[in-house]
Amino acid sequence: MTMQHPYARVMVGLRARGKKNIELMTLLQFDWPVSRIVLEKISDYISDQIYADEEPVIYEIIEGALIRYSEAVHFRNGGKVDDTVRFGIFLDGLITETARCMEIEIQDSTGASWHVGSGIRFSDWYAKHSNSSEIRILPKLHENESSLRTVLYELITSERIRNILRRVNYEEAVVAGRLAAGH
Repeated sequence: MTMQHPYARVMVGLRARGKKNIELMTLLQFDWPVSRIVLEKISDYISDQIYADEEPVIYEIIEGALIRYSEAVHFRNGGKVDDTVRFGIFLDGLITETARCMEIEIQDSTGASWHVGSGIRFSDWYAKHSNSSEIRILPKLHENESSLRTVLYELITSERIRNILRRVNYEEAVVAGRLAAGH
């Protein structure tokens, strides 16, 4: 039996959590087909193996970003938010939610640890350390959130996405967490 890619497992899980997720993911991928690459990368990096409240944390991260995207699509006062801004808001939301939800460090019994800013996929770290007698999740604030946001941005985007955001001068705002629907 072959292992299903983390993205496929995450998408199945998100869809099972409700019709709203299905609608928002469909809209996002219709607006920005390249968003699939972003979702694949974040799903692969964090995976669905890290749990909080008995559910994979990745669900909360993606749902939070989808809510922000929905707010941009359904902007108050009937105004239309520019397509690139909407996608930037989604990316900003994904990075912000990841930083918020992943204020943790995962350690094995030898003291080896993983955190979201490590640049190493969790599944790779876990494969090397899962034989440890104990895996613990400890709260840990990010030492440098600006640096973390940059690492996450580089991890989940492609050069094509970065070029699009640079061209419209939104890249810095996304990385800094300053992109809002009212831009």
